[in-house]
Amino acid sequence: MSEPSIAETGSARLEQRPTGVALALADAVALVSFVAVGLRSHRIGAIAEIAVRNVVPLAATWIMVSVAVGTYRRRDLASLVITWAIAVPVSLLVRTWWVGSPQGGRIVVFVAVGLAFTLLFLLIGRVIVAAFVRMRPVWRRRP
Repeated sequence: MSEPSIAETGSARLEQRPTGVALALADAVALVSFVAVGLRSHRIGAIAEIAVRNVVPLAATWIMVSVAVGTYRRRDLASLVITWAIAVPVSLLVRTWWVGSPQGGRIVVFVAVGLAFTLLFLLIGRVIVAAFVRMRPVWRRRP
């Protein structure tokens, strides 16, 4: 039996990459989970209204930036980090403008905590997707 060629090995690796849809779903679950944990930890008001005012800016900004960056077409860590680094602070500032809080120096803490925890949730989601992709058998077609 012969060793696989570099081209065959490379295509096998590509077959094992998660799809853009799987990554988009994992990221969506991660971002919604971030909002849910934030709402739970702050225990504030009517859940539907508060969820909307927190999810809408994050989702809208994430979608716009991910399309511009090609996050789910490229499917790499660099595009995720670029999307995160732009979308999260912008969305948190939009949310602050919309809601009116936090104010003053607390905005910096709000954005820093938001950046840290969204990245944590996103990376956990990506690790879970990668684990499932590695567990899935890869069937190769032989010419």
